[in-house]
Amino acid sequence: MLKVILLGCGRWGANHLRILCELRDSGLIGEVIVVDPAIKSAKGADKLASSMQGLHADLVIIATPSQLHAQQARELMAEGYHVLVEKPLGCCESEAAQVLATAHEYGRVVGVGLLLRFHPAVQMGKTMLANGTIGRLEALRFVRRTTRNPPINGNVIESLGVHAIDLMCHFMAEAEPSASSVEGDKTDARIVLEFPHGIEAIIDVAWQASQERRTVTLVGSNASLRIDLDVHDRATLIVNGEESILPCASNQSPLEAEIRHFISAVESHNAGTALQPIPDHGAALRGVRWTARTIESMRIHQPH
Repeated sequence: MLKVILLGCGRWGANHLRILCELRDSGLIGEVIVVDPAIKSAKGADKLASSMQGLHADLVIIATPSQLHAQQARELMAEGYHVLVEKPLGCCESEAAQVLATAHEYGRVVGVGLLLRFHPAVQMGKTMLANGTIGRLEALRFVRRTTRNPPINGNVIESLGVHAIDLMCHFMAEAEPSASSVEGDKTDARIVLEFPHGIEAIIDVAWQASQERRTVTLVGSNASLRIDLDVHDRATLIVNGEESILPCASNQSPLEAEIRHFISAVESHNAGTALQPIPDHGAALRGVRWTARTIESMRIHQPH
């Protein structure tokens, strides 16, 4: 069974550790090692270390501060590890491209933590778009407002908006936006992505909000689908103002589904076959590119 190292065990890394321990206990993976010099204990881990020195594993999940992701991913792949990198993959498109080039150079599997693609209701929404249930897609809405305080030097677009940008493109059949604009600041921002045929995706992201909100709405010519991202087993279909609940095929958390998919990708690689990572490399680069462009647009429109 695969041995896994979790590099970084802060707030989000702890969620990875919980899932990894569950997968180990169910027999899907073997040893779980946590590497983080800043913590004294990691509940459930088989081993806690302050550095990678002397350790051996098949894959590494990188959940360190974002500015370290690209360099750590490249170094680890050069040493023979497969890596799942929490977003962002890099601080800019060129840095992210270097990570993907390193994966090709050393024949490693690299994944990017854009986990909302694995949300059961998001997957159901993709199916409904494909089979015409909601009709022609006319607009997209994404809201992620959290009561949490912003991290030091954080930017809400890079931290929260990146998920929204990726998801909007995913619903648009992986189309590239034609333009983006933004109002707000590093703590509270409203992003508009313009797509071909006049379709707009409006993204509302904020820290220090009055209440937690995590919703996605697909507006179609026949119906709308509203997804509460905190709920994994259902979504709400709206037809002519009437609401009905649609159950999802799964209630698995997006993080668990993401980790399971990455483990399957590594196992397929080891068996000499290929399993396409989700998102693929093109989509991973696009997410970095449009996040950077949106942040730059915010700077341009800031009052002097």
